[in-house]
Amino acid sequence: MNSRRNGFTLIELIVALGITAVIGYFFVSIGRDFVAVWDNVGDSVARETEARAALDVIARDFESAFLREGTDVMFAATVLTNSSNAGSKWESSAASRPAGTGYDPENHQYGWAGCWVRMISAAPSLNAVGYQVIRSTIHADFGDPRYMLYRNVAQVEDTINNEFDLTSTPYVSAGAVVLPSRDNIMAVNVVDFGVRLYIYDSSVDDPSDVDAPDGLRLIFPADGASRLATTYSEGSGDHSASTFTGAYGARYPDVVEVFIRLLSEDGADELFEMEDRGDNVRWYKVVEENSKLYRRFIVVRGKGGV
Repeated sequence: MNSRRNGFTLIELIVALGITAVIGYFFVSIGRDFVAVWDNVGDSVARETEARAALDVIARDFESAFLREGTDVMFAATVLTNSSNAGSKWESSAASRPAGTGYDPENHQYGWAGCWVRMISAAPSLNAVGYQVIRSTIHADFGDPRYMLYRNVAQVEDTINNEFDLTSTPYVSAGAVVLPSRDNIMAVNVVDFGVRLYIYDSSVDDPSDVDAPDGLRLIFPADGASRLATTYSEGSGDHSASTFTGAYGARYPDVVEVFIRLLSEDGADELFEMEDRGDNVRWYKVVEENSKLYRRFIVVRGKGGV
């Protein structure tokens, strides 16, 4: 008599479960990788958008710079070798960027706290404007401190009342541009900010031997031969411009090359956690592995009272 089979054997069940487990693991792995890729793409897009928006505002200020011939310094750039220029806008931690000037322009490091760039801009109104890197929370007493690009703006009345010499006392107090009555965070997770300043010079193809278009001579940060200065002397290495002619160290730029380096969110979190526990050994390594450099050439157009 033939018996009827109404089920699976134990071996068949074990094989079926094994195949199901393999397929399930395969789909879980794909899903996990997809989520990771999606997060990275989202972070990259957000970083690109933020960098472009910041450079757009910076370009508007440079293109609308109000410059005139005379003795008043109406454009200035300073390499910051410590955090003191930011005053209360720099929140310290157990560790920070390794000691030293932080100046290595060949690798686009323009100071321990980046460059402090100031000008008189006519967009949308006549204001003294300054850019610098700070380390602070986005909202007062809330969240973890982040490196950020900060735009100081003096109101029209303050700018006019304090004249236009950016080296005068009201303009140099604790990183302020006349202690601005309003502020603006341009971009978050910015660990480097700097500029290279050029003037037109068609005498030779590339007088400064840098990666800039032909016909531009580097005037900051530059040595006496208009080459990229590899060392920085505090004070004497600053650029204070008040003229369209004459010595390179006092010349208004015709073209400005702006650099900003943005960290990814993961990189910013890793850097904060490392600094918070008092460790900065891998500071530059973390930045190198988790950041992207953005740059833009900007033509300075504004001239007034020439």
